[in-house]
Amino acid sequence: MGSVTGAKPAKVPSPILCVDLDGTLIRGNVLWECILVLLKTRPITLLLLPFWLLSGRASLKHKLAARIQLNPARLPYRQQVLDLLRQEKAAGRRIALATAADREIADAISSYLGLFDEVHASDGQLNLKGGTKAAFLAQHFAETGFEYVGDSAADLDVWRNAQAAYVVGTQARAEQAAAVTTLKGTILEPPASFRASFRTWINALRGHHWAKNLLLFLPLALSHNLTVEPLVRTLIGFALFGFCASGLYILNDLLDLHSDREHPWKKGRPFAAGEISIPGGFVASFILLSVALGLGFFFDAQFGLALLGYAALTMLYSLYLKKIALLDVFVLSSFYSFRILAGALISATPLSQWFLAFSMFFFLSLAMAKRYSELLHASDLVKAGNSGRGYHAGDRELLLALGVGSSFSAVVIFSLYVQSQDVRLLYSSPEFLFLLGPIILYWLSRTWLLAHRGELKEDPVTLAIRDPVSYGVALASVAVIAASMVHINW
Repeated sequence: MGSVTGAKPAKVPSPILCVDLDGTLIRGNVLWECILVLLKTRPITLLLLPFWLLSGRASLKHKLAARIQLNPARLPYRQQVLDLLRQEKAAGRRIALATAADREIADAISSYLGLFDEVHASDGQLNLKGGTKAAFLAQHFAETGFEYVGDSAADLDVWRNAQAAYVVGTQARAEQAAAVTTLKGTILEPPASFRASFRTWINALRGHHWAKNLLLFLPLALSHNLTVEPLVRTLIGFALFGFCASGLYILNDLLDLHSDREHPWKKGRPFAAGEISIPGGFVASFILLSVALGLGFFFDAQFGLALLGYAALTMLYSLYLKKIALLDVFVLSSFYSFRILAGALISATPLSQWFLAFSMFFFLSLAMAKRYSELLHASDLVKAGNSGRGYHAGDRELLLALGVGSSFSAVVIFSLYVQSQDVRLLYSSPEFLFLLGPIILYWLSRTWLLAHRGELKEDPVTLAIRDPVSYGVALASVAVIAASMVHINW
């Protein structure tokens, strides 16, 4: 028999590249992303989560996906993983998304990215994770085999059945994968968790915003009461209020996480960037709030009530009130007044009605400057209705007018206060206090000038902490107050 010559050998198909979603394609976990959306849109429904979980994690994910709308464009994708997938796609490689997330969400992500030829996900009954995923992929790709991009300990079972592994995570995880299959590539990053750096956690706790808590000492300073006991009590109140505020800042950042990811500068916040995990944020917030409120009530009942009121109003603001134009800035300014009130309560110092009126307009101006700056820098989000606020782009001019007007109102009230009998009881030469009026007005006017130029980032308090001019204004104010306390015969 003659032999057939020139026959080409059968082409061996390349193993399909399977990619995990949670912790791999994105920083974080889609389940927690869905819980955040539910918390923000339908918070009462969260009470059903334990009952849904009784039917299994796959059922829980399916019920969550059916009740929320998760925008795939707002997820924290890992750029290095996306680059790998695009490179393999360009080379003609078939790519599959293999995830324990619910099918509805996985399909939405696949459609958004346009990189996947197949999608395999949980279906409400089968939770495609760990050993279950390993068995499914081994059977489904029995002819071609597969390579797997993953990150977690649950992916070790999958790597055992894979022809090669790509590891996203730590060096230790890469060594574990190399022990069970061929290690083809690594993207070394620490996981988003409590192991985030100290500096990252300070940013998440908004450590620089603790400067606002110095307002607790203001009632003591204005009453010239510098005795040891009220100072110590106020110092303890300063720490507890800081814990409370930081816990609430974390909750607020979690609730704003998806809109922050599209914001020019807020996208760098630890939770929006995926540097700290969502469950890690919830745990930290719970601990901080529990310590602050528990010790607050134990230390002083009235102070504890002030903390509770501040926490409740902050949660209402984060969930609902921040979406109502103008009301949001009034509530935002009241947070400063809460600190002054808390300081007065814990030190048993009466507050002047003049000072309360001054602080209302003063902090209202700062709150409007902050919102004005946000509208200026996130004009595209405002126009698209994705800013999380109730403003239109054209509202900036109104906020500018109202904010500057509040600045002048604060200075007028202060000028009237200087002429009151209360001041003459505290200061030997109260005439010098009139000089504080133009000093305060200068600082407020400059703040608005910077906001109008687009140079005010986030919060005027942040500006004051890093601004040499603000320190100069503070020194000038101290000099004026010192002069007003010295008796001078004219």
